[in-house]
Amino acid sequence: MAFKSNFLLFVILSMVVVASTFCHVFAANDDQKLLDSFKHVHDSLAPSPSHGDWHPIEDTSGPKVVDVAKFAVNTENSRAEGRELIFESVSNGKFQVDNKGINYRLAIVTTEFDVTDEYLAVVFENSKDNVRKLISFT
Repeated sequence: MAFKSNFLLFVILSMVVVASTFCHVFAANDDQKLLDSFKHVHDSLAPSPSHGDWHPIEDTSGPKVVDVAKFAVNTENSRAEGRELIFESVSNGKFQVDNKGINYRLAIVTTEFDVTDEYLAVVFENSKDNVRKLISFT
């Protein structure tokens, strides 16, 4: 009887160790993916941002920049009644890093009723707190 109890205990503990090992491996893999995704976002902006200065965005068609621009257009559409701007592209952009987050200044090309226009949007983003705010859209 003692042999069966010890064997059962050994099997259960072995399963816990194996499951724990897999959890740690997958968590480390997810952390590396997260780090790689931040590197990709950083690469689309500029090589080495310093606090306070505006830096040109090298890849205005990068997924992060496009996401911020679409946020600006959607927020402006919800602010202004009757406005139905459709995002087309980002023609130019700059970003500024400060202690609270990143400010984006984007020249966004939109269409509305088959008329193409360009707007200058300023968006603040704090990805740590998951906060994004449209500052201006002119």
